[in-house]
Amino acid sequence: MRKEMWTSIRPDLWQRGTLKEEHKGYRLKKALYGLKQAPRAWYNRIEAYFAKEGFEKCLCEHTLFIKSGGKGKLLIVSLYVDDLIFTGNDEDMFKSFKESMKKEFDMSDLGRMKYFLGVKVVQNLDGIFICQRMYAKEVLERFGMERSNPVNNPIVPGCKLSKSGSGAVNVDATEYKQLIGIGLISRYMEKPTEMHLQAAKDTKTHLHVLRSCECGVYFSVGFLVTSLYKAIALAIQ
Repeated sequence: MRKEMWTSIRPDLWQRGTLKEEHKGYRLKKALYGLKQAPRAWYNRIEAYFAKEGFEKCLCEHTLFIKSGGKGKLLIVSLYVDDLIFTGNDEDMFKSFKESMKKEFDMSDLGRMKYFLGVKVVQNLDGIFICQRMYAKEVLERFGMERSNPVNNPIVPGCKLSKSGSGAVNVDATEYKQLIGIGLISRYMEKPTEMHLQAAKDTKTHLHVLRSCECGVYFSVGFLVTSLYKAIALAIQ
């Protein structure tokens, strides 16, 4: 931590007589979960580690780090808070990276990636297949729409949305924001109406199509420009 930080002591500790001097507190030696400074402190820590290990940070995506090993060897690491995945085209670079991570952090090796941020990943010698079937199921259940009728289009053809006008019935903006995600209907987050909410539900019923089949994206070995070997997941504790 770059700044000195102190925290007060819980009142119940004084009442039980555990601590005698009420004017005292705790000085933090490292960032804790829940502090505003915690994400930045953790990112600075892991970024410094990657720089020490010879990784270069992607200019367009600051949680993506790339390391070149010569003769076309490549290691790519993607970081999400304290979880990360890595891929590349050299087994020795994989082993070296995992050994280095274990020395630096308390971590768990989850093996070949199967699920990551709601995405199912299937890997074989021919390529990598990704889909969001389980994520679609979870979203529908969260909003009580698992029994709604599926539609083939994410929005009704010819549907024209506009900002709320006279006579429009407003809906709960918080619920609407949780439902919509990112897309055309996100333009109306500030003051959504029943018309916008219905359009949002139409996009979710389209998820039934994704849930009922293995729709996804398949990357064949020939398609992958760098001939990536496999994707592996790690969890830092």
